[in-house]
Amino acid sequence: MFTPTPVRNKQPSRRRQKVNVTLWTVCSTVSALSVIGAVALMVGWKQQIPSNQISEVQQVKAQVAQIREVYLEKLSRTDYNIDHLSSYSSVEGAPTLTGWRQLAAALWGQQLRGEISRMQANEKSGFYRLHYMPALEIVKFNSLDVLLEAASGNNSFYWGYRKTDGTKVEEKIPTGAAAVLILGKLEAIDYAQNLESQPSVDLNQMLIQIRNAQEPYSLAQAQLLRARGYLDPVEQMAQVADIREKIRQKEEERRIYLQQMKKQLPNPIPNRKPVNKSGE
Repeated sequence: MFTPTPVRNKQPSRRRQKVNVTLWTVCSTVSALSVIGAVALMVGWKQQIPSNQISEVQQVKAQVAQIREVYLEKLSRTDYNIDHLSSYSSVEGAPTLTGWRQLAAALWGQQLRGEISRMQANEKSGFYRLHYMPALEIVKFNSLDVLLEAASGNNSFYWGYRKTDGTKVEEKIPTGAAAVLILGKLEAIDYAQNLESQPSVDLNQMLIQIRNAQEPYSLAQAQLLRARGYLDPVEQMAQVADIREKIRQKEEERRIYLQQMKKQLPNPIPNRKPVNKSGE
């Protein structure tokens, strides 16, 4: 007699798949190279930029800012007190911390008053017997006309002077420089109108103080360039005096050359009058 046997759920037999040795080797090599490359980049970046470089730059920048504040205090401090009529303390005889720019403007105001006084005494001048207040208002409006020229795009401004050795210096200046001069003149006019007693201004002392504050400021700027990794500008900062002297020599040679060229030019022949043959 046939006896049925129960059917069992036979799981499919797992076949062993062969691993592609070549593909596995390539993947492993690429992964290893990636890890090595990343580590190398990290190590190289740390060697290129030290961990303390950022903090060093920040420290030097803070030092520059501190020294710059001292320099600007001497150069253009703006705490001039209109009631303090002298740049020196009458009690201790020591210089006070008043703004040199304002003192220079006050000196300019004194000189404007002096020019107006001379014109007030000149019968041929339009300021003859004119009070100094309306006279200063005229000077102010004339200055505003010049500022209007600069604002309108006029860029034909020049300034010049004659050195103590007699050399004439003339330089073309941009509109920004012209505007700075006009604003300074407006400030001088204001002091000339309002200061009852003019302060004493010592330009020599001003120059000494500015130079004394400028030297450490320049050294701090060079140190900041060095901390940021600039080499050539640091060397050029150390050679500023020599470079300045070379530029001065070239300008002097050019001036002498132009003078010699002018001397070599032939004198213009004057126009001769036509001769009248009839004797008339």
